[in-house]
Parts: sequence; C-alpha cells; structure tokens
Amino acid sequence: MPTLSAMDLAMFMLESPERPFNIGPLVLLRPSKAAAPAAFADKLRDKLLKRPPGPPFNVQLKMSLLKAPAVEPMARPELKRHVHRLTLDGASMPQLLEKVCELHEPLLDRSGLLWQFWIIDGLADGRVALYGKVHHGIIDGRTFVKAVTQWLSTDAKDRSVRAMWDGVERSSGSGRQRAGLVQQLMKGGALLTGTLRSGVDMAGLLAEQGLRSAGLRKGLPLPFLKVPGVFEGKLSAKRSFAWCTLPLAPMKALGKPHGATVNDLLLTVLDMAMHGYLAERGQAITEPLVADMPVALAAGAKGSNQIAVLQFPLGAGDATVLQRLQKIRAETGQLKQSLGQRGSDTVMLYTTLVHALPILVERVSDRAAPMHSNLLVSNPFGLEGQRWLMGAAVELALPVSVVAAGHKLNVTAVSLGERLQLGFLAMPDAVPQLERLAQLTELAFDELAAALAPVEQRIPVSRVPAQRKRATPKSRKNKAALAA
Repeated sequence: MPTLSAMDLAMFMLESPERPFNIGPLVLLRPSKAAAPAAFADKLRDKLLKRPPGPPFNVQLKMSLLKAPAVEPMARPELKRHVHRLTLDGASMPQLLEKVCELHEPLLDRSGLLWQFWIIDGLADGRVALYGKVHHGIIDGRTFVKAVTQWLSTDAKDRSVRAMWDGVERSSGSGRQRAGLVQQLMKGGALLTGTLRSGVDMAGLLAEQGLRSAGLRKGLPLPFLKVPGVFEGKLSAKRSFAWCTLPLAPMKALGKPHGATVNDLLLTVLDMAMHGYLAERGQAITEPLVADMPVALAAGAKGSNQIAVLQFPLGAGDATVLQRLQKIRAETGQLKQSLGQRGSDTVMLYTTLVHALPILVERVSDRAAPMHSNLLVSNPFGLEGQRWLMGAAVELALPVSVVAAGHKLNVTAVSLGERLQLGFLAMPDAVPQLERLAQLTELAFDELAAALAPVEQRIPVSRVPAQRKRATPKSRKNKAALAA
C-alpha cells in the first residue's frame, strides 16, 4: 500500500475550508449542430460511467492512529457518486464561471474517491461544459495535464470516449521508499534532516539563502522577506475565476533572440499586468513583486507531487519591458541552477516546511498568515493541436487550481494548440475585479510584443481568431467569474 510523501501528506493534513487543495480542468465543448446539447451531455455521461477509474484516480485516503496516512485502491467505487449532470438555465459564460467557483470551493469528501466531475449543459451559446476537481494530494499539475491529454482525442472522427479518471502512468519511487521517507519525517529528530545527506543539503541551502540575503552570493532568496504588501484581503473560502489566452507561436518567436523561454515571457507579462492593476487601484509600487513557481523535480522523486515550489522576485515597478524580461530570465535561471545543486528530497522537504508555516499561523492565531509570495504561477505544459471528445471540438481547456496559504492569487497556464490559456483563481477580497487583471494581461502581451519585435516587424500581433470572437473586453466582465 503506497504511503504519502511529505508534500502529499501536508496537502491533506493542512487543508481547511478556506484552503482546499482542489485542482481540475474546465473544458468547453462545441457539439455538432446535429447534436442537441442535452442529448449529447446525457450520452457522454452514460459512456463515462462505463470507464472504471485507474491510478491515481482509484484511491481513497486511509487514516490511522498508529500509522502514517496513506492512500489505497478502492475496491468497488460507485461512479454515480462522482459523475454528475447539471443543467443551467441559459447561462452566460460569466454565470458558468460563477457556478464553477461554487463547485470548486468545498472540500472533497474523503470517504470515497478523491475527485468529482460534472457535465454541464444549458449554456446560452449551446456549448457543453465539463468541470472536474481532484485532490492535489494524489496528483501534481504536470501529471494532471497528462491525464487530460489522454482523455481528449486528436481525431475529430473519434467517437470513442475515454475519461479524465483513466489511469496515468508515471515514474516514481517504490512504495517502500515513499513510506521510508514519511516515517523519517514523522520522527522529531528527522524532521529537518530526513537523512544525513538531506540534513547537510538543507543546511547548505539555508546558508546559501542567508548569503544571498546579505548580498554576498547568488542563490535562492529567503522566503517571507521583501514581499510587497499587496493582495492581502480577507481570508475566505470564496473564490473568483477569470481567464484569458495568449498566442503561443509569437511568444516562442519573441523570446528566442533574448534567450528567454515561454515561461519567462509569461512571467514578464503577468508582472506588467499586476503592476498596472495595482496602479489602477492606487497601489503603485516600485519594489519587485514576488512569485511562487512550481518546478518539476528529477525523475525518481518520491510521492504523487514531484515538484518544488520556490520563490523569486520579479521586475521593479519602474523597469522597462526589456529590463523586466532580463531580470526575470536571470532569476529563473538562477533558481534552476540552485535547484540542480540540491537533492530532490531536500527541496521537497524545504517546500513543505515553507508552505506549512503560513497555514499553521492561520490555524493557531487570529493574525494573517505571513506572505511568502504575491502570487503563484504554474505552467505545466499542455495539449498539442486541436482536441475533441465524442466528436465535439474542445474550444477551451482552462486550469482551475489552488490558492494556498502564503498568497491569495494563483495563475496557471495550459496550452491548447497555438493558445496559452491562463486561469486566474483568487480570493475576491484580496484581488477584486479579477477579470480586469486578465484583461490587463492581454494588453501587457501586446506591449511586450511591440517592445521586443524587430523595428521592421513592430505591428500589432494578430491574435488567434477564436480569442477575439469569444468576447470583447466590455462583454468579458467576469463579475460572475467571481464567487457570490
């Protein structure tokens, strides 16, 4: 029976009604004109109910006073408890997003499978929406994208139906190795060391951070320091959701002359958008905002979540576009270099401790949790080419993620064909009018493209046609994206 890693365990033990660890996709399908949306949705549910869940979607949580929490396969899961039909009354896109927030907010019932799925019709534009949520403790973002990739077909004529919860193959350590790590962590003397090697490694990491803080050495910054006091609204179980898309091919082309990745450009665009958003709200700041970013660990890392989540500063408020990109490129490069010098177990343990502290503060006091970042940005790759499900075209596949302790804003990017789709999830009191931040992100990309393009090519970058057709900034008021 597999045992949870330290990070997996933390996601179960430290979640609360205000901090659920739910992640999932929101997929919008366009059935053919010959298929009525309700009939399509009914047929899809019937077929999905015939798909038995595979790992990690077939497990349930087991708690014991004498043993560390673990997950084990559920013998006879009742899929009807997890696959639901929902009909809305001519809902607009903002109203759909409001409903998705309502579904996303509650904790998952741990007595059954650790996921839920909804098939939603009754949308004003005739599309059918699919929304699912899975506990983050059993799957990381990259593996979840892989699950969605296996689920959605690349063939428009393919009428077979796979499910989000089909099994996902992945490389990981053995059950014994995972159990060994957790057992070590559960012992007081091993909480910070794990093993002698990871203890020395952790000490080296902390020393490196101290030297960087003093300006004496490059490396990872110390958490909780120099984090601007923005996005600090009331702790709440409510969520708001907004989205936008960016053209992927131009991002690749614009970054290449500067040695910058798509992720570097994404961080730059978001940094520009956040400074613009704060300025509009009378919170113009000059110091750099701080981002959290999940980084995949080396193959063989233990547990379901094979990631580290590390902090680094973005660009200064008054930086030019190029200065901002260069700063972010340097910081992400340094982060990857420092990460490569540490063992996976050490970095995972470090991530767990840093992210557990704000939750513990929230649990034991009335004080606001210390901020270790202003936002979390995740880019777990995505889906190549156009996708279909039971002959219906996938028009959007938006990520709906987690607002964990230490920040109030999450931006997750997943590609679909030539579009980079951004899902913004926030606590509404901390980031009001979240849809405005999404709009400013699109505008920031236009500004970045104009600044980075060669002089002879400085013309407006054409958008993916479908993006402009979906909504104008005026009609894209995602107030409804917002929690009620």
